[in-house]
Amino acid sequence: MIKIACSSFRTGPARMLSVAGLLALMSVVLALPASGQQQGRVRLFIDPGDSYAFILDGKYRMQERELSLTPGRHTLTFWAPRRAIVDTAVQVVADSLSTFMLQLPWSAGWVAHTQELKRHRGKRFLTRSLPALATLGLGIWAGTAFVDHRNAYNELNDLEDSYSSLGVPREITSLKEERIPAAQDELARTRTTFLVSTGLFVAAAAGTWYAFRKTAREPVPVFEDKEKVRFDGLVWLPGAQGGTWAAGITVPIR
Repeated sequence: MIKIACSSFRTGPARMLSVAGLLALMSVVLALPASGQQQGRVRLFIDPGDSYAFILDGKYRMQERELSLTPGRHTLTFWAPRRAIVDTAVQVVADSLSTFMLQLPWSAGWVAHTQELKRHRGKRFLTRSLPALATLGLGIWAGTAFVDHRNAYNELNDLEDSYSSLGVPREITSLKEERIPAAQDELARTRTTFLVSTGLFVAAAAGTWYAFRKTAREPVPVFEDKEKVRFDGLVWLPGAQGGTWAAGITVPIR
């Protein structure tokens, strides 16, 4: 407390000037404690560095990379997309620059989502690839069977054409009783093989088309960032009913 004692008070220009000077001195003295408060700086190195946000002292949501704070302990709550919320604290020293480094861990929801997405993709791959491989193999078999059937057909035609041109009875008998019947049996066998392989190929192709169509309509797992919902609820959000307040359990580190 500053006391001012005046033995007498006389009006006049000199006396008025001295009183004004005394009042100005008092205002400077009283303002010194308020303006003398110093601050310290904290530089943040957060991974991921391009998308994180934090709440300072449970009140202010920020995204700065460097803070100027009053000396003392300050709480910081960090979050980034797909990352878990982390609570921590920093000790600020006046007139000093300190660094704070933190790597935000993946959230449990994101880890579960990636595993679910991996299972979904693996199931879709098997559902599509197995019928496709079967279709490819049966297509090769059907193509080979067609070539064999065509060769057997040409062989029988050649034997039938040579039957009328042969003049040796022995060769005619061999052709009629042995070679032509054998060629006919081969033609029948290759025809059956070709029909069976073609039918299986068509069925496999239809199954492949159905598998692709079915998997294309299956919903892909969607990630819901529950940590973001929790982080958004850590500060007061005004609304029609006066606002809401939400909080959750976080992982403190020191």
